[in-house]
Amino acid sequence: MFGTPFQIFGTVHLLTIFTVIIVSIFLPKFYAGKSENQKSLMSKIIASIIAAHVIISPYKDLYLLANPYDWRETIPLHMCDLSEIFLIWFLLGGPRILYLCAFFWGLGGASMAILTPDISHHDLDYIFFMIGHGMIIVGIMYATVSLGNRPYVKDILKVSAITAFILLPIVYVINLILGDPANFWYLMAKPDGASLMDVFPEPPLHLLVITPLAIAVFYLIYLPYFIKDRAAR
Repeated sequence: MFGTPFQIFGTVHLLTIFTVIIVSIFLPKFYAGKSENQKSLMSKIIASIIAAHVIISPYKDLYLLANPYDWRETIPLHMCDLSEIFLIWFLLGGPRILYLCAFFWGLGGASMAILTPDISHHDLDYIFFMIGHGMIIVGIMYATVSLGNRPYVKDILKVSAITAFILLPIVYVINLILGDPANFWYLMAKPDGASLMDVFPEPPLHLLVITPLAIAVFYLIYLPYFIKDRAAR
């Protein structure tokens, strides 16, 4: 299994997707009825696992892989990295806006990353990639189902504004300062692996498509809440 070429929706990939779905559904449901102390402990456990991934990943990228990354690629600035950091902060008592950003970024970005990973082989990189993105989904579902959080339609514009007008320009400038091969948020070049971005214009013109598409995805993610709220009236 290790070192074999990655095959999208192959056996290993499908097992990974299935595992993430099962844990994301049943762990939050199991803790939904637990005491506040038990929920607090699990919040700390999930936050610790995600934090360990954020801390260890750069070391893995630089020293443990057969083909190590350039240090400029290992800074945790991708949207999913920020989702992890925001989730850690929120689960340890941070403000609600952290949950909202992680909710929309994570369900939109991490789920897409799991389905179409920028990975070439089933190796240590694959394991870390899937654990990191899988724990984003688990953390979001836990914060939502077990801890009783949820977004509202007004939050979509709030998260969209933070993403497009604050964080995106900052990340773009960081890419420019660091230079190649820094490519955080894939603002400078498309992912190496197959992805939806393959059908978009070359960066940075792809932002003209990705920005409204991302906002549309945010609304799509919110759709179950919209249906639920309309049904409850």
